[in-house]
Amino acid sequence: MAKIKVGIAGCLGRMGQELIKKILADKNFVFVGGFEHKSHQGIGKKISDLTNIQSSAVVTNNANSIFKIADVVIDFTTPHSTLSNVRIASITKTALVIGTTGITKAQKNKIKSFSKRTPIIMSSNMSIGVNLLFDLVKKTASTLGGNEYDIEIAETHHKHKVDAPSGTALSLGEYAAAGRKTTLDKTKVLDRTKSLKKRKDGDIGFSVTRGGEIAGEHTVSFISKDDRIDLVHKANNRSIFVSGALKAAIFVSKKKSGYFEMQDLLKI
Repeated sequence: MAKIKVGIAGCLGRMGQELIKKILADKNFVFVGGFEHKSHQGIGKKISDLTNIQSSAVVTNNANSIFKIADVVIDFTTPHSTLSNVRIASITKTALVIGTTGITKAQKNKIKSFSKRTPIIMSSNMSIGVNLLFDLVKKTASTLGGNEYDIEIAETHHKHKVDAPSGTALSLGEYAAAGRKTTLDKTKVLDRTKSLKKRKDGDIGFSVTRGGEIAGEHTVSFISKDDRIDLVHKANNRSIFVSGALKAAIFVSKKKSGYFEMQDLLKI
């Protein structure tokens, strides 16, 4: 198999750096460069001068230049940046892996529209384990009825994370709601401090913890008056997200166009 040429959006970010390290060490890939937003202090400098990564590639603010030479671009940035990158990808016909969180439904629909011109795979969490958890949550929710089992979703992340609840937690809620043939918009409870009333049957509650350097922990609890079932995933480090993103890069590099999720890769 020919080596896949990969570019990294947000190359100096936490995930960006981990991705570059893994790509440089993997014989299946070639790192062709990375870019950052125009105001970043690292623009015009070598990655090796800014990090402990041994790469002579120079950080650019010209996303187009990376998209033109890459087979696949991996994007773990912000919703605004991701939408800009999707537009470029649709012009250069570059495959795109999106791991950005905090993307709204409207933004997701825009991304899907651009996938008619180029292949895109997107997930709120690139971990293989978490994507298996999505499926387990949906099946469990469909089996354990809302009149008997309450659903609560708890998530913990490092103190640098700005979106809350996490994109993964919201996705878990969507799968739980789908299992009960409803929608998360109708059932989610994000804040119980604004009204004093008891829990309604069918509610899906969320709780958030931020602290330290925790890579990510998610627990979906199904609670009845007699028992409790917890489905748990804990990420020890970011390597699981990196590995999943690179598996996604291989998968999407073989497609001509279309919108895909990790479930398509895993054939769940």
